[in-house]
Amino acid sequence: MRYTVVKTNVIDPDITSAEWQRAELGEIAANRWGEYAPAPRTTFRMLRGPEGISVMMHTEEKDLKCECDVENGNVFMDSCMEFFFKPDVNDLRYFNFEFNPAGILSLGIRTGRKNKEKIDIDREVFRIVSVANEGDWTLKFYIPDDFLMTYFSEISPVCKGNFYKCGDGTDHVHYGAWSEIETATPNFHLPDFFGTIVME
Repeated sequence: MRYTVVKTNVIDPDITSAEWQRAELGEIAANRWGEYAPAPRTTFRMLRGPEGISVMMHTEEKDLKCECDVENGNVFMDSCMEFFFKPDVNDLRYFNFEFNPAGILSLGIRTGRKNKEKIDIDREVFRIVSVANEGDWTLKFYIPDDFLMTYFSEISPVCKGNFYKCGDGTDHVHYGAWSEIETATPNFHLPDFFGTIVME
């Protein structure tokens, strides 16, 4: 999978900004594990601003579950949208950004499922906006370059990453991915299956 991030001169466009219409629309459409419910239709857009990267995700999930109210808690048990991002392709590590409909964030840097270093940082830096309605949910967040460069030596022109939709503790357990993961059981923490993210 390949996604090209469009450049914008706007620093972190508002959730209603027309700038988002310029961004390519990606879709979380890989539902490999048939024993679970299909993931609800979920899309994403990215914009490359002068000082960081803006991400918008939207899902048509009904009956949203939102119980976790602790930062770095188990938001994956709720209705959850996720972005795993490897800004430096020469580094084994990646970030996992995981959100529930309340905008609660679980954030870590890791090399796989078992190797996680939780990141405790003022969530205000990510400018999280979460708008959850009955039947759909829109999420927007911002990843400043300064934050990325705290952990990585560069932001590669061609990065790696994946987008996910899950809900481990919902009554419609589901696991969807943008870039398909070729395993018998769900595991999002496999960078070998990350897609290509091109920074224009």
